[in-house]
Amino acid sequence: MKNTKKIITAVIALLLTIPFSSWSQDSSKKDLILNLSYFMTSNNAIYIMANTKTKIAKKFTPVSGINISLFLDKDSSTNFIGKVTTDKNGLGKAIISPQLKTIWDQSPTHTFKAVSEANSDFEITNAETSITKSKLTIDTLSDGDAKTINVKVESFNGTSWSPVPGVEIKVGVSRLSGAILPAGEEASYTTDSTGKVNAVLKKTALPGDEKGNIILAAKVEDNEQLGNLTAEKTVPWGIAVKADNNFFNQRTLWSTRFRTPLWLLFMAYSIVIGVWGTIIYLVFQIIKLKKMGVTDISSV
Repeated sequence: MKNTKKIITAVIALLLTIPFSSWSQDSSKKDLILNLSYFMTSNNAIYIMANTKTKIAKKFTPVSGINISLFLDKDSSTNFIGKVTTDKNGLGKAIISPQLKTIWDQSPTHTFKAVSEANSDFEITNAETSITKSKLTIDTLSDGDAKTINVKVESFNGTSWSPVPGVEIKVGVSRLSGAILPAGEEASYTTDSTGKVNAVLKKTALPGDEKGNIILAAKVEDNEQLGNLTAEKTVPWGIAVKADNNFFNQRTLWSTRFRTPLWLLFMAYSIVIGVWGTIIYLVFQIIKLKKMGVTDISSV
């Protein structure tokens, strides 16, 4: 009887400690925030960006080294997009493979799913985002000095393309940094009932390439229905700028070593000659002193 009571007591104690130890282990892990973003550039290149972060000392901090599996519509091997590992900024990018085209063509709307792997700091985390197939097109109209950028947003309903009203778009000129220089005073424009915006390019005398070409750009950012869309168009609306090849052939501080300014060469060589001249002089003086010492000893 006593042995039975001891066994029952041990079992109860074990059952009480299991939830506590499990809770203690789980409480040591931080909460991982996982977000997905959809991107399409030039109406053909599609990719998904995963973003991971956590809250530390009341601030959101990117989390690197998180392995994430991405899927299209459902979590299966046939719908597998790929696996990414987040970088130091907490970002991981996956391009949609052409092998998923059949699945992509089956529906006008799709849901992207993400599953992160558990590690010592975080549990398994899931995320998803849904988008509607859409496209962003740029057209232009030039009437003398007046230059207009026409942008249209359309979504696919399964059989045809329909205009999308109320979409905020950035319209302007693409810069080397990837940013968009606004076409006018407005930072962004909103599509009308026909899914269009018309932006007059008020920026004049913009430098272009050797033929005067500049790149017009339109961008939809973080739209709940469409995601992120980008379109570009090259037009000859800039000022032709020729590269000055003689610029680096002049003797300046930013030229190559073979075009160093003469005054800088004079200073450098003067310092070298002065230092080595002093060292050689001291060596000869030491040799001379040694000879004088040998002579004095022999005379004694």
